[in-house]
Amino acid sequence: MDYYLIRHAESTLNREHTLQGWYNAPLSTQGMRQAAALQGVLPSCVIVTSDLSRALDTAHALALPTQKVQPDARLREADVGEWSGIPKVLVQESTLWKPYQRAPHEFRFPGGESLREVQRRMIGAFEEYLQAYSQLIIVSHHLALKTLICYLQNRSLADLHQFSLPNASITRVTQVGSHFICEGVGFSL
Repeated sequence: MDYYLIRHAESTLNREHTLQGWYNAPLSTQGMRQAAALQGVLPSCVIVTSDLSRALDTAHALALPTQKVQPDARLREADVGEWSGIPKVLVQESTLWKPYQRAPHEFRFPGGESLREVQRRMIGAFEEYLQAYSQLIIVSHHLALKTLICYLQNRSLADLHQFSLPNASITRVTQVGSHFICEGVGFSL
């Protein structure tokens, strides 16, 4: 059984290096090109996606006419609370930036979620999909997908910053018995 984890294509706020969290931001011109380039690359199967516009627009752009696209709010990005809409350079000046970098597994975004909470909802959604689909495309977000990949690879959330997921990247997940193999983590076309 194969599952494909796709990080949404570049949004206008990604382009501006601004933290988004649950903010809705449209795809940038580059993001529209990235999403279109994904069409036909992946198997024709059900696509589940975050209900935030940047993921939903990516899902619709990569979907073939015969593919069903299902929004699921559990696939949203981490709620970064007070950091939503703030340029990354300003957040990096915050006294909370170093604790976030040093110990992401213990961090709660000010006024938002902890990464453990994000991981719990991503695991819950993924386990439900395992029961329903033998093949699936999941379109979600940077931190949300990284928490899920940590789980699938039996890694601690403390390892969250040790790998990257560029916009429109593909990670293939193969289930072998009760284990998962993640291939091409963060592969971009």
